[in-house]
Amino acid sequence: MDIQREINFWVEIMKDHARFMRNGFDPTEDRFFDEAHEFYKRFKYFTSGSERGREGDEKLLILQNLVLDFVGFKSRVGAGIQACKILSILPAEFIFHIRREAMFFLGILARLRGGPRLTRQELNIPGQGLATTVPQVLIPQLRREFREIAYDELFFWLEINYDHAGVLAMYFRPGQEEYMRETLQWERQIKGLYDEVKRAFYASRSPEPFIPVSINMMKQWEHFLQKLLNDLTCCTIPGKQMNIWPRIVDHMIRENNYFLEVLEILRRVR
Repeated sequence: MDIQREINFWVEIMKDHARFMRNGFDPTEDRFFDEAHEFYKRFKYFTSGSERGREGDEKLLILQNLVLDFVGFKSRVGAGIQACKILSILPAEFIFHIRREAMFFLGILARLRGGPRLTRQELNIPGQGLATTVPQVLIPQLRREFREIAYDELFFWLEINYDHAGVLAMYFRPGQEEYMRETLQWERQIKGLYDEVKRAFYASRSPEPFIPVSINMMKQWEHFLQKLLNDLTCCTIPGKQMNIWPRIVDHMIRENNYFLEVLEILRRVR
């Protein structure tokens, strides 16, 4: 994935986040609805023809500041929901989850143009020091950082994916128990792999054996998500719908595909 395609991927993820937040607020929360919609428009404008005409570094700086503002908004909203000061159908944990994804994107932008790097603690990644957060295209050029990059990517994306499974399981309706059971089984499997990776990390072992294992598991997880998305969009799931937007499932698939691309690059590098 080249730099521009990777940036476009992340901007689409940010646009989704803004829409999820906007559509989750209680109808009385006009101010937060409007603010979330404004972020959506700003990210959408970023991919418009007028922004494409800017010079590369200037454009990255604008995007970096926009994502930083968005992270701050997510922090305020998550804390407000948690304190019952903001009403939303989305739990605070959902908001904090998508905030971490935006912070990871900030880390990638920092590697591209400079600026403060994120720590592993800020991204909830085991270990001390700065997180690697490397754009895909730069991974082959940083062979000396292979161990750090591989572990950071494994920790971040495995946790994101088992969180996704946990989120999905909350939104099935009566009659969809089989889907719920399978989703919770995926949560346990991915969390189990995350725990294995964590034990290897603290035992100072190489992350290399976990790359093909993760590729295999994430491909199977993607197959499950694709089937669920098809059942939702074709209304073949029992009850025809579940209590979540199909776009969220599509969003999870795209993030998982990004992780699979990273894993394939790491496999080739070694």
